[in-house]
Amino acid sequence: MSRVIILILMHVFGDFFLQGIKLSKLKALKIPYLLKHVGIYTMAFLILSPLILGLTILQGIAFSLLNGSIHLLIDSITGKYKMKYIETDESKYITIVVIDHTLHIVILIASYMLLFPKAY
Repeated sequence: MSRVIILILMHVFGDFFLQGIKLSKLKALKIPYLLKHVGIYTMAFLILSPLILGLTILQGIAFSLLNGSIHLLIDSITGKYKMKYIETDESKYITIVVIDHTLHIVILIASYMLLFPKAY
């Protein structure tokens, strides 16, 4: 269970604390900002995976690149819907945000369990 909490905290750190408000808004509008966002997120996982999860450097790279790629896909899809509803329908906007972060966390946990079944 502690690994799940660590993965969630890593996600929060990489997706929120390392991102400025400007980048957070612009990532849904322009691809270069989305790529910068995902690059920062992936770099955080590259650094933290060996340090906090105890993965080897190679395992950390594989885990980080896999989740960074999936993060890019999810954010490219959900970002469009967030922008569509941000000013017109607050409940739909919040629903998209919840779906976005739920997908990120579920995929982080699932990929960790599949890649490193003996680690938890």
